[in-house]
Amino acid sequence: MNDKDTISSELYDAIVIGAGPSGNTAATELSSGGMKTLVLDQRDIIGDKLCTGIIGVECASVVPPRAELVYRSASEVKVHSPNGTSHTLGDDTCHALIIDRVSYVQDMAKDAMKSGADYLLGSRVDLINIDDSKVQVFGSSGERRFSFTARIVILTGGFRTSLLNQVGLEKNKQLDYLVGTQIRVKAHNLSHTNIYTGSDVSPGSFAWLVPTDGNDALLGGASRERLNGRLDGLIDTLLTDGTITEPISSAQNWGIPLKPIPRTFASRVLVAGDAAGFAKPTTGGGIYYAILSGKISAETALEAAVNGDFSDEKLSTYEKRWKESFGNELRVGFYARLLYESLDDKSLNDLLELFSSERVQEELLLKEGFSFDRHASVIDKTIRNREISHTLKTLGPRAAGILGRLLKNVFLETVYR
Repeated sequence: MNDKDTISSELYDAIVIGAGPSGNTAATELSSGGMKTLVLDQRDIIGDKLCTGIIGVECASVVPPRAELVYRSASEVKVHSPNGTSHTLGDDTCHALIIDRVSYVQDMAKDAMKSGADYLLGSRVDLINIDDSKVQVFGSSGERRFSFTARIVILTGGFRTSLLNQVGLEKNKQLDYLVGTQIRVKAHNLSHTNIYTGSDVSPGSFAWLVPTDGNDALLGGASRERLNGRLDGLIDTLLTDGTITEPISSAQNWGIPLKPIPRTFASRVLVAGDAAGFAKPTTGGGIYYAILSGKISAETALEAAVNGDFSDEKLSTYEKRWKESFGNELRVGFYARLLYESLDDKSLNDLLELFSSERVQEELLLKEGFSFDRHASVIDKTIRNREISHTLKTLGPRAAGILGRLLKNVFLETVYR
């Protein structure tokens, strides 16, 4: 291979693989802290990833979106029970924003570039070599091969990426994720996000209809099981009742992690964002925890660079930090999802009817402290509600066992908060 066929570079301090929210946040922090940083991403367009584009107000306070990127605020959601009844949950307070996700992530990348980070898009990494003194990253960009060397690498892109095995880390187990399916549709006069539940729609999970720009909306569903035409059935129903008028794209699929990978650090390696399996198990949203983990990974790398110590012992502080920040949120959310998955349609109908009552909403949703980004508090209030707790305890030994583990993790969250 001729030199002109190879892209190479001087030594970088850090290489970030993945230009999503986590990778861009890490790149900004690293570059601002004085580390020469390269970001590699296989996409040609930054931020072009399947997502509903909903962020909580807490996330928006950490990385504020430009006003023109906000399609609308979200204070209420309409939940449709398996039996066809619907319930409006929420209040007049803005808990979340529906945004232009692509432009939001691109703005993060622009901030990283302004801080001095280099970007190489359309670049696929296929090999990582690590020794006592450096990390070497190999791959291709178009028809050209590349080879870059750095002191540390931060993996943020690629859920269940094969690069984890190359750096001595494990992926999630095969069943610890959902498969999401989503299309774009036209939906006139749609003001609220709609959630659809039941085994005929999305077994053990839910489907969504999210209004975006103008009359456009995102219609999708996620489940551990293949939807096998269930989304098509929902589309037909919504077309028939006039909720939507027409699909305007083909369906696309992506993986949604439910648990973090077993270990998120190794010698000269940190893992954040999608690659680490950081997403809310309750809703599947990953932007907020991606940003937090990108920031924490960069802070850890900057501290390691002071003495040039990128050993796994030194980098282990990263895992302690993200667990302190949002680790128990992930655990509580995971057991809440398991509890939800244990419900049959009748139980789900009963619980949604109870949950939507004015009395229960006042206790769980309307009081100060509800957060779209952190669900442990509302999960705690829900399972401790006398009526809901009584109903859950009648659902059999499986639900009771999961409820016990959920209560244990909620207790730990309360103790260590």
